[in-house]
Amino acid sequence: MKTYQFRFNNNKKTAAILLWFFSTLLTITLTTTILVVPVEDYFPNWLLLLTFPLMLLSIYKLYKVASRRQSIEIITVNKEGFTSSCFGSVLFSEITSIKIPAREISLLGGVNYDYYKRTEADIPHLVTSITANDGKTFCWVLDEWGGLYNSKEDFSVFFDFLTALTDQMYPLYHDNETVSTYLKILDENGSWEKSREQNLIG
Repeated sequence: MKTYQFRFNNNKKTAAILLWFFSTLLTITLTTTILVVPVEDYFPNWLLLLTFPLMLLSIYKLYKVASRRQSIEIITVNKEGFTSSCFGSVLFSEITSIKIPAREISLLGGVNYDYYKRTEADIPHLVTSITANDGKTFCWVLDEWGGLYNSKEDFSVFFDFLTALTDQMYPLYHDNETVSTYLKILDENGSWEKSREQNLIG
């Protein structure tokens, strides 16, 4: 058995984050305006006593909600399948689809970090999902070069897990059990679907 531990963005609380983000913007704007503009001309003195605590509360709530988007994942892989501390267990034979953003991962020949620095384009949030035949979905969002929710080392561990996953699944659907590349079981876009496999076993 092999264990992989990493942090990732669970992509939850999006609505709450947006709510507190705009609340923070609004309260910061109001508080700054009251401090800069002569109070006696436009705003009553007591308004600052209201907006300043609200601003601090909004910033605190935004931080707390945003921090809940980070989860710590521990995955244990054995010969039959893997167990996720966040999503549960699944057998390799029960996996019906895999979607990996292969074209965006530099380790697979995708766009490298220099491109994003040179163009000032936003570094992508790489969404990887695995679906089982009972409808259960395993979904992880990570930044390859590190970000708010995971480090570069976290992504490296996650990539090792993906490599182990595809290496384990390849013999289930192919006669040749020698795996020479990470993308052996996937197409050029990083996708695989069980229904499309001609050599399906079981």
